Amino acid sequence: MTKIKICGITRVEDALEASLAGADALGFNFSRKSPRLVDADAARAIIDRLPPLVTAVGVFVEQSPEEIVDLCRYCGLQIAQLHSDVYDAETTRRIGGVRVIRVFRPGPGFAVSQVREFAGSTGCRSFLFDAYSPVAAGGTGESIEARTAKALFDGTRDFGWALLAGGLKPENVADAVRRVRPWGVDTASGVESAPGVKDALKIRRFVEAVREADRSSTNCC
Repeated sequence: MTKIKICGITRVEDALEASLAGADALGFNFSRKSPRLVDADAARAIIDRLPPLVTAVGVFVEQSPEEIVDLCRYCGLQIAQLHSDVYDAETTRRIGGVRVIRVFRPGPGFAVSQVREFAGSTGCRSFLFDAYSPVAAGGTGESIEARTAKALFDGTRDFGWALLAGGLKPENVADAVRRVRPWGVDTASGVESAPGVKDALKIRRFVEAVREADRSSTNCC
């Protein structure tokens, strides 16, 4: 069953709606440049209200390893999602006490071997592939080119668990799941009415589309 992460949570009502709809994980963005920025106290208050078995993920772009560890501990975050090239192998190894998802945005010249090398250097086996943008670290609504996405996921199945992000919404996520077969999918802008404000109907439709793709993939095999 494809895992579902709803990212850019800023309001408790959105967190609860996503949880009830069937999301496996919720993302809390700590990038100071993001329109979905949430501060530590707000994130902690929302996470305290989450039902059991829903995973809280912190999204980091500018923070040092020490800041990441402190924020995860204070807010109750279980996973640190690293969205910047500043998080090289050496820096990532300094992030202790929390699991890591390393984000890769395949731009010109990107190769799967870079992911394999990072995994070998850090022990990290969880990745997220997002659309490349020279101006933003994520949440742009842009999609990874279909053949590139399939090559990325086919090339990392033997050593990691990867999520697909980038432009996913209720109207296209089922096709992406069937075509790419990711371990999980991640959306932010695709289920919003405004940056940081989720749309309950879009969330439910997104989850339903993923589950329908899962069922159809099972039935066809």
